[in-house]
Amino acid sequence: MSIVYWAVLAATVIFGGMADAFPKTRIGRNGRVYLRPEPVSVLLLALILISVSGFRYQVGTDFMAYYHWTVDGWSEIFKSIVSLRNGGFELLAKLCRLVFDHDQTLIFVSACITIGLYVLTIYRISPSFLLSMLFYLFLGQWQGGFNGIRQYLAAAILFAGHRLILEKKLWQYILVVVAATMFHFSAAVMIIPYFLLNRKADVTQLVLLAIGAIVIRFSYNFIFSVIGSIKDKTMDLDRVYLSASVSIFRILVAFVPVILYLVLCRKDNLDREQNFYMNTLFFHAFSMLAGMGSTYFGRIGIYTGAAATVGYVHLFRLIEDERSRNITVYAVLVGLFLYWIYSVYAGGIGNFQWIFDNL
Repeated sequence: MSIVYWAVLAATVIFGGMADAFPKTRIGRNGRVYLRPEPVSVLLLALILISVSGFRYQVGTDFMAYYHWTVDGWSEIFKSIVSLRNGGFELLAKLCRLVFDHDQTLIFVSACITIGLYVLTIYRISPSFLLSMLFYLFLGQWQGGFNGIRQYLAAAILFAGHRLILEKKLWQYILVVVAATMFHFSAAVMIIPYFLLNRKADVTQLVLLAIGAIVIRFSYNFIFSVIGSIKDKTMDLDRVYLSASVSIFRILVAFVPVILYLVLCRKDNLDREQNFYMNTLFFHAFSMLAGMGSTYFGRIGIYTGAAATVGYVHLFRLIEDERSRNITVYAVLVGLFLYWIYSVYAGGIGNFQWIFDNL
């Protein structure tokens, strides 16, 4: 694995740790005093992550497709926006060409938006900036954007607005979902969590999610026919992308927090925020189970897994015994660190190249 990734990990530990170690006092609009991570360290880490992602070259399976992305005319872009067919991304590509006419511009600006939204959201809401940034790295949310650029742009938008579900602001959340679908139409499925994540995180919720996952798992043909009718084209079920199974490691990793919650965490008197984030972890796990038979469906994990960066931190706080909590935190981090190394190689991005080497 390239030394660049080790440098990124070191920067995450150093600047993430500094951000948590030297928090700044903030006063909210309601007069409430609270602590936020040290902003300079947060900014420096964000710049490092953006620079590595934005200045990479031929790193990622889909890199060259985006690098040589065909920019449409204004009329075609308008039609794409109205029809919700990648209009947001087409507009972004057009603007990038107007600002600086180089193939790398779209890659860099996409990295700025995606990583910027992730880091800003974590900065604003996570109880531990360092832990959440490590999960952002280890769960594959950062380097995942090296491949599915449009999907991770959509995921970043959804993540930035996901607390609208907690606040029960339906119409505002619908606008967020619509904005995300402008970059990848599959983001439309994320309207479903609005009606699930504020329910009580208990055994009944787990059973309902399990039943839903099983029903979806054995309804692929019907769902593909519906998707085909919406897209006005036939879905070729023999395509590898539709028929290939999701890696078992991704599914097992998704269920780690569910198991930890059932075995180690207190389950009484959860506040609304704790309940909400436990449900995000549950929903992600069973979404991965539902999509296990098709990488096409498995990509929903890109959207559902984003909130796990914060959900894990809330999960740890529900482990009342301090010694058990510390052991669990370190064990999970070590396990996910190994998964991160595996995912870098599995994603075909182990060998890193800079754009500067190819100018």
